[in-house]
Amino acid sequence: MNKTKNKTIVQLGMLLLVFAVIAACSNGNNAPVSSPSQAAGSSAPASADPAPSASSEDPGLPEVKLTFIYPVAANPGPDQKLVNDEINKYLKEKINATVELKPLTFDEYEPKLNAMLAAGEDFDIGWSSKGWLGNYQPYIDKGAYLELTDDMINQYAPEARANIPDKFWPDMKAADGKVYGFPIYQIAAKQKSLIIQKRFVDKYNLDLSAIQSYKDLEPFLKTLKENEKGIVPLGLAQNSNGLYVDPDAVSPDGAAVGYKKDDPTYSLILAEESLNKKQDFYRTMHAWYKAGYINKDAPVLQNINDLKGKGTVAVSLEFTSKPGGEIGEKAINGGNDVVYAPISDSYFTGIASAMHVINKSSKNPERALMFLNLLNTDRYLYNLICNGIEGKHYNKVDDQFIEPIADSGYAPNGDWVFGNQFNAYLKPGMAPDTWEKTIQLNDNAVVPVSNGFGFSEENVKAEGANLNAVRNEYATALETGAVDPDKIVPEYLNKMKASGLEKYEQEVAAQWDAFLKEKGLR
Repeated sequence: MNKTKNKTIVQLGMLLLVFAVIAACSNGNNAPVSSPSQAAGSSAPASADPAPSASSEDPGLPEVKLTFIYPVAANPGPDQKLVNDEINKYLKEKINATVELKPLTFDEYEPKLNAMLAAGEDFDIGWSSKGWLGNYQPYIDKGAYLELTDDMINQYAPEARANIPDKFWPDMKAADGKVYGFPIYQIAAKQKSLIIQKRFVDKYNLDLSAIQSYKDLEPFLKTLKENEKGIVPLGLAQNSNGLYVDPDAVSPDGAAVGYKKDDPTYSLILAEESLNKKQDFYRTMHAWYKAGYINKDAPVLQNINDLKGKGTVAVSLEFTSKPGGEIGEKAINGGNDVVYAPISDSYFTGIASAMHVINKSSKNPERALMFLNLLNTDRYLYNLICNGIEGKHYNKVDDQFIEPIADSGYAPNGDWVFGNQFNAYLKPGMAPDTWEKTIQLNDNAVVPVSNGFGFSEENVKAEGANLNAVRNEYATALETGAVDPDKIVPEYLNKMKASGLEKYEQEVAAQWDAFLKEKGLR
């Protein structure tokens, strides 16, 4: 995801139940922006041939205009309208519709979405995820998204639905058992990794196999601080919380809960226990912050990519490392080559961490769904919105690869935002078998018991809002090392308790228990 992954992941600190649930149910915009957040996997690469819906080419359809809002890392470029016009020529032929594309930066997206919903402003299609921007369940609870029934999907998006294995589809269900989004089909496994600029790995002979957790970084960070003037050894920001990984927990980023590993009762990890366990991590971060290993503006910097773009960040965090992801990260890191150093298990995270939703107030929901069907099956349309116009914004190398044209005027760098990524052309540096390896990663990932569990805040809305406010006040400062944890953690915990932590956790536990009983695990 040019990521943006800008990392965009609000699930920061998934180990701790409250953080996990609050992050997953809040409207904040902290998230791994890198691939942040990303979504799904596939049992096979999509066909290279365009596959528009047969039902979409009905000449009797009245012309309609759709509006599509979505997040991007940065302004796609001055040719946005040119590409939009080209898309509309194609859509007119296919479904007698036009679409107004409204890209918003990751920082803009959540506030703009809320403002549009509050004002009743017209838009048809938005972007959503479980636990991040446009957060799925909370917006469903607000009545913002339209339910997508089986009949609607089968009538208006049958080809797109057919590309998604049935075993993945339950992940799309909300707390009420209904579906409100259409998944953006791509990687469905999430492994947290450190991103390290290759020039420093080579210069200091860093043994990547020896990097298993954040603690193993310290000698390398010290070397960088002492020898590389102008380089930030470890770049952190509000959207890069999550460096700590609890080896005794099953708590993939984006999950609504974390539970104890090798525990047959699947006991939840509660806030106080998690905070106590992370105390040593917080102390280490504070020591690194004071030593100058971490950028001083980390607790107030909204997006780590703003700093990485200068090419001066040696090490950062990627929430969804994936085959070929280093190519996108190279662009984010000022054109410097990078390597991954995994620090967590690879978890199957489902297909709901990136999806498209239809505004409940849309006047043309059927046509919106037909448009999504094309975005997810028609290779020409998908690559047009992803890469622009052939010959102007990119050149084809062969049927698999393209070469983007530098400074061409259009570069949204967000294939994972638009549709089925297995229809994407490969870019220079990506292996020919990138999609096959992605599928293998999906198939081999650990499937947590919590897969498919969605927490509804309906009964604890006030407590959820209060706890989220407390988290915003303390979590980033602790995660980035900007404050002394021995002073701040007790204060943090007391404020959470005063904000309704006990009631909130009881509600989570009740829903978790019901979920396990339904699965026959209790």
